[in-house]
Amino acid sequence: MTSPGPSFLPSGREGSGLRRWVDRHRPELLLIGLSITLPELLTGSTPVASLVSPLALPSLIGLYGMGSLVIRDVSIRWGRGWGAVLPLGLAYGVVEEGIATRTWVDPGNRAVGILGTYGHLAGVSWDWAAVLTVFHAVYSIALPILIVGLAFPATRERTFLTPRGLGVAFGLYLATVTFDFFVIDPGYFEGYGVLAFLLGLSLALALLARALPPGILRAGTEGPTRPPRFFLVLGGLFAGVWALFYLVVPHLTPYFEVTLVGEFVNALGALWVLRHTLGRAHHEAHQAYLAAGLLLWYLPWSAVLVFAGDYLALPILLAVYYLVYQIAREWAARETSGHGRNGSLARPAPPGGP
Repeated sequence: MTSPGPSFLPSGREGSGLRRWVDRHRPELLLIGLSITLPELLTGSTPVASLVSPLALPSLIGLYGMGSLVIRDVSIRWGRGWGAVLPLGLAYGVVEEGIATRTWVDPGNRAVGILGTYGHLAGVSWDWAAVLTVFHAVYSIALPILIVGLAFPATRERTFLTPRGLGVAFGLYLATVTFDFFVIDPGYFEGYGVLAFLLGLSLALALLARALPPGILRAGTEGPTRPPRFFLVLGGLFAGVWALFYLVVPHLTPYFEVTLVGEFVNALGALWVLRHTLGRAHHEAHQAYLAAGLLLWYLPWSAVLVFAGDYLALPILLAVYYLVYQIAREWAARETSGHGRNGSLARPAPPGGP
């Protein structure tokens, strides 16, 4: 059954078989696309032009695409919502950066820069670990799931994959992680002790996601207590503080604990504010403004990428912003007309759910 989406996204129901298939799976394809675009293409970690490589796109789909699909569906099956999405997103960050690409553990990794040695202790670059774990939980997992849920509200309470499909997706994810472990940075091995720690940490976060009470992030009020633009500012502040601890603070102080603590205080503080201001329902426009705020740091960063020669990063960012802007505009119109409140166009997400 075709998933209804926002009016500004074109439909292919009358087209070819391929176009009908694409239309039927637009939510899943958008989730996969965003989970690759936000952490890779818009950061410059994977220049857009490099996608022509025969291994680049399949590897990104196997890692980011399958990872986001699995986490989204598991959180719904467990009935834990965001209380599962966020710790599973942290586990995803541990597996990708600690195991698959080894940026957590190799102090000489060129992608890490100063954070490879700054705060490197007992085989782990702790500041880099904090920065990237928070980043992946938000930008690789939670934000793509949020945007897809807003774009296709009818899908928010149902899984994308059958049990068999979920197993296949998880298998592809594990196969990609294993492939990357042996292919990326093969000249460095962190030792079995550190590897066992990383595997244990990722498993512990997954078990935490399963064990947390379903209402752990349940808002205290029925509706939002602040206007939508408040959440634009909140998202922008979170992104700005995250970037500050990532790009600036390590150059100002020799005490790596400042960044380590600051990143998690920033994340927990943003969650606390959301829990007390966003409300349990009638908050879709507010969520869209939050998404726009979280994307703000990409604007100056895309200018850096363009200056470095990655000219396609800015158009892609503008396309993502156009999508989020249209989502916010449509939900605001629904709220104004009352349609978003009576359920005729969308049902509110379950408490704490994606």
